[in-house]
Amino acid sequence: MTAFSSEIEIGTASAREMVGRGSRLVWVLGPMDPRRHATLQEITPNVYSVGFEEIMGSKKPERLVGKAPVLVCEHGITSLFLAKKLRSEGIEAFSIEGGVDEMMKW
Repeated sequence: MTAFSSEIEIGTASAREMVGRGSRLVWVLGPMDPRRHATLQEITPNVYSVGFEEIMGSKKPERLVGKAPVLVCEHGITSLFLAKKLRSEGIEAFSIEGGVDEMMKW
């Protein structure tokens, strides 16, 4: 576990801190509308977009998402599922609790 958290689901403040220290912010559900993209760019201008199927089908998912990625989707359900899957493969992944929907309430 990192010094950030031992929990898989993290809040937006923790996500900002992790990304600020080098974790990738990864959008996991295809194209996003401009408003959602702008919200993610508040955390980092470099939002990686990697498809769910691409991550699930990869033999080396770390190449796609990094060593300690912060995953996000619309509601936080798909990103949580992927974070658990990646952890089972030895990648310390995190999911933003509530997804972009929760971030939009800020």
